[in-house]
Amino acid sequence: MTLLKPSSMRRLAHTSLVLALCPTLALAQQSSPPADEAASPAPASEAPAADSSAPATTSEADAAPADADIDERMTIAEGKVAALEEQNTETKNDLLSLKRLKLSGYVQGRYQYQQSLDESGTGGFSRFGVRRGRLKTTYTTDWAQMMLQIDAVPAAPGVTVRDAEATLFIPGTKQQLSLTLGQMKWPFGYEAVQSSSDREMPERTRVIRAFLPDERDRGIKFAGNFLEGKVNVSVGLFDGDGIFNQGYVGSDNDKEKDFIGRAGFDLGWLSGGVSGWHGYSIAKAPSDTYRKAHTRDRLGLDAQVYLDVLPFGATSIKGEYIVGKGYWKSSGDVKVEQLGVPASGWYGLIVQNVGLTNAVAVRYDWFDPEHGKKNAAVEGRPASSNTVGTLGVSLLHYFGENLKVTAAYELPMTAAPSGAQEPHDNLFTLQMQARY
Repeated sequence: MTLLKPSSMRRLAHTSLVLALCPTLALAQQSSPPADEAASPAPASEAPAADSSAPATTSEADAAPADADIDERMTIAEGKVAALEEQNTETKNDLLSLKRLKLSGYVQGRYQYQQSLDESGTGGFSRFGVRRGRLKTTYTTDWAQMMLQIDAVPAAPGVTVRDAEATLFIPGTKQQLSLTLGQMKWPFGYEAVQSSSDREMPERTRVIRAFLPDERDRGIKFAGNFLEGKVNVSVGLFDGDGIFNQGYVGSDNDKEKDFIGRAGFDLGWLSGGVSGWHGYSIAKAPSDTYRKAHTRDRLGLDAQVYLDVLPFGATSIKGEYIVGKGYWKSSGDVKVEQLGVPASGWYGLIVQNVGLTNAVAVRYDWFDPEHGKKNAAVEGRPASSNTVGTLGVSLLHYFGENLKVTAAYELPMTAAPSGAQEPHDNLFTLQMQARY
């Protein structure tokens, strides 16, 4: 509904009053004799007797009630206009508050099938599950932003806080410079920062899961965009152990803090960046007699190319390389840091859109858990320190903007020296993602 300006409302009130008086004027005209009848003299027998006491003209007292009635109506109309203006102001304030609030979320339901891990048929699985159930609330004003995201899934650890950020937009910078304090994603690389709802493969690559498990931590971060968004910088100081560290929940297990940052560029068709990480983990490794500081350093390079040269859809090519010391390794449901251990890895991804609703993605990622160490065999199996390369193929179909179906098949290939048997751990994933 379009709201009228106050001046337009007053003109409308005046017009309404005139239209309201039109019927009265029309009745008056109908009661008056036609012009030709008025000009004709009345017969003498029908002529009314002259009344000398009747006034010859209408007095001012007879016109006063009509003028008073019009003034009263005008006063009422102006009051209604003022009330509408007040309601208009309240409505605009309510709409502004709703515009600042953004609610979003998504659910990823899955079916997975993994081959048996050895020839005896043991291991592997066939299961249904809910991988992610995210609810996100963001409230943004000219100078501040609050963002809270939770993950509610039936499996352990159940409902958890993923993001809890309080952001200040530095005054005078038009939201191009900001300072954030709370729990947030590490500003490192590309895939770790990318939303899981936008990724073409069901899970992040092995190298990202090792160096940046759960992608988040508690700390403080400065972010800035320069040269009309072509250059971006994010740097911060973090605990360094992630949100599921080995201390009690919500704590860091040492006094050391890690410095993490990324400097990137975005030219539209080409983007990328350089990431760095420097810190220490104060802990006791199995080979240590006492607790000591273990180096936690990383260097990352990433690039993304977006092309639109094929007639049936756009093409994107993405890649990332990370090398450093110290990473996390899953041992059952617990992540254990490999203190000071050098590791490296990379991945390459090609995504080809087919029309507006289909896409094909092919990804290869490679991870060396002990950079420079020779692959070995332990009791006829590849050692846990051997390199692993994974080839993944994914087919995607979009049912509009709110529903995406992904069918992915991954083939991990663990380096197996002579006499060692490679695990049969190929994995099929069917995922349906609904979002709002």
